[in-house]
Amino acid sequence: MLVDILIKNPDANVKALTKQMDLQSELKRQHQAAFVYRLKRFAASKVGLSSAFIAGVAVQSGKSETSLIRKYGWLIRLIG
Repeated sequence: MLVDILIKNPDANVKALTKQMDLQSELKRQHQAAFVYRLKRFAASKVGLSSAFIAGVAVQSGKSETSLIRKYGWLIRLIG
């Protein structure tokens, strides 16, 4: 009886708390991994959108003769 009170009951509580903490740390790790994945996808989509925009501006600069874009088309081609 003394062994149950001093050793087994606290050990069961420690095991339950350890399991709970492991679960929380795993959830935090999964959340962080999902956040990093979304951040990478967002960065990739921004790069894709900006390069498509620059390509569209470059095409338009070749079509128009007197526009402001035509004046700076060389710069857009250089960036793209």
